[in-house]
Amino acid sequence: MVTAAECTVLRELAGGIWRAHYRSIISMAQIEYMLRERYGDEPLARVLAAADRWLELLRVAGEPVGYCGSELDGGDRDGFKIGQLYVTEAHRGRGLGRFMLRHLEARAASLGRRTVFLQVNKRNDSAVTFYRRAGYSIREAAVFEIGQGFVMDDFVMDKRL
Repeated sequence: MVTAAECTVLRELAGGIWRAHYRSIISMAQIEYMLRERYGDEPLARVLAAADRWLELLRVAGEPVGYCGSELDGGDRDGFKIGQLYVTEAHRGRGLGRFMLRHLEARAASLGRRTVFLQVNKRNDSAVTFYRRAGYSIREAAVFEIGQGFVMDDFVMDKRL
């Protein structure tokens, strides 16, 4: 699990991944807004203090190359949400994303959850393909207002375990 001391590492990793990957999908203004909202001191402190949320770094030879986040879905006793699953561009295509995805699915199963779901930007073709290959299906298309006039235009995808 990410510790308070590792938040700076997580923040830098997320910033690098997001700015490189999402710049062709959403505006830089939205990227910066979302990074502040998810990886600022207060949001990270809330996640670290929660018993039903997890953030984890993935390291290869000691170097942080990815991270994942998950949580219990409070509105659904059967649901488990993958909120984040990211690997640096230089480390994609090596099975690390699948490794983290299987890890999160195993956590969900160990907690008695039968449905794993996530949101993915509709224009994030590589991620949609990745999740489809892992057995996820599009449950719905949805637009979520996230503040300051920004929206997330996403697919909600899920998989029964």
